Amino acid sequence: MVKSVYTVLFRFFSFCSVLTCMISFVSCANSIQENDSAEEVPTLRYTAEKLYESTVWTEEVEVDRLTAQVSAVEGISSRLNLSPLIVLASVPSEDSRIFPSLASFGSLDTTLISPSLREMLSSFSEAISYYKDADSFFIRENLYSLALFYTDFRRIFSTCFDLTEPEATESAEENTGEKSEGEAQGEEKKSERLETKCFSSFVLGQPFLDGVFYEVPVKFFSEKATLTLSVFCVENEGAWKVDQVQIADWEIF
Repeated sequence: MVKSVYTVLFRFFSFCSVLTCMISFVSCANSIQENDSAEEVPTLRYTAEKLYESTVWTEEVEVDRLTAQVSAVEGISSRLNLSPLIVLASVPSEDSRIFPSLASFGSLDTTLISPSLREMLSSFSEAISYYKDADSFFIRENLYSLALFYTDFRRIFSTCFDLTEPEATESAEENTGEKSEGEAQGEEKKSERLETKCFSSFVLGQPFLDGVFYEVPVKFFSEKATLTLSVFCVENEGAWKVDQVQIADWEIF
């Protein structure tokens, strides 16, 4: 009985020894394999260190100047923490000018509009504001554009303003001498209706240059409505003229 117990214990310890040897062997094999892999595929850190060690570095230039602490720059408050962007922003530039703008209209930068062009546009816009004849501002060959504009203008704003067609007024003016005094007063009222001011003010916008043409946006204002025009201008025989005019936008209150 005792012998059988010793036999069992002997076999058990033998089995444990064999198992321990096998585990150690497998562990050593994995370690060797990992070392081989590490040698075959170097890590990023190992590669970076090798590159740093093999690089030939030059001597630093102007070390004192580059590491100096700049505490003040002319034109910049000493209370600000200096940075490259702040220093650049302190340099005066013509391009740094800021112009106002209107929503759905654009910038009010009119620096590209010459004094002569501005004068013509102001007179033309004043005529539109009063719904008056603007033939004199147009190139004669393109008067059809003005006629189309007036047609669209009456269609859009006939419910806002008391508009009288220019043709009817001109006819009335020709026949004024043949009418009685009462009829003449009636025709005069028609003429006054034609020159009723539709818009109280206007602004010029930033022009767009297309070859020889200047496309200038003009926005009109009144208590009843707003109107935005695209006015195409060209210099003709030494004077600025309107080539075309288009209604770009409007709003009725």
